[in-house]
Amino acid sequence: MKINFTKKQFETLFKMVQYGYWVASDTENNKEFSEVEQYLNSFAKDFGMEGVKYVKEYEIYDLSRELEDQLHEVIDEYEEGVFRDKLAYHMARKEFVEESQNHEYNQEEAFRRIMELEEKYHMRIEEQGLRKLKLED
Repeated sequence: MKINFTKKQFETLFKMVQYGYWVASDTENNKEFSEVEQYLNSFAKDFGMEGVKYVKEYEIYDLSRELEDQLHEVIDEYEEGVFRDKLAYHMARKEFVEESQNHEYNQEEAFRRIMELEEKYHMRIEEQGLRKLKLED
C-alpha cells in the first residue's frame, strides 16, 4: 500500500507522531513506537523538513535542538494545562473530603459540589497562578 502526503500533511503527521512518541515513550514499551517514529523521520528530508538528520554512529534519525524546542513548546503548554487541571481536581477533592465530615451528600449533590469546588480552584489558579500555593506540615 502507498499513501501520498502533501508537504503540509507530512509536517502535521510528523508533529503528531513526535507528540505521541513523547507521551508513549515514558509509559510503555516503546520499541514499536520508536520504529514508526524513526521510519517517518527518515522521510523528513524528502519533504523538505529542516532539523532532522541521520546520525550514523547511533543509526537513528535525530531532531535538531531547534526542532525539539519548537515541538516542546506545545508539549509544555499541554503539560501545564494538565498540571493545573489535576491540581484543581485534587484540591477540590481534598476540600470535599473535609466538608463531607460535617455534611452528608447524595451522589448527585456530591458530584455537583466537587464540580463547584474544582471551578473555584480553576478560577483561583487562573487569577493568581501558583504564587500563593504552599504546602504546610
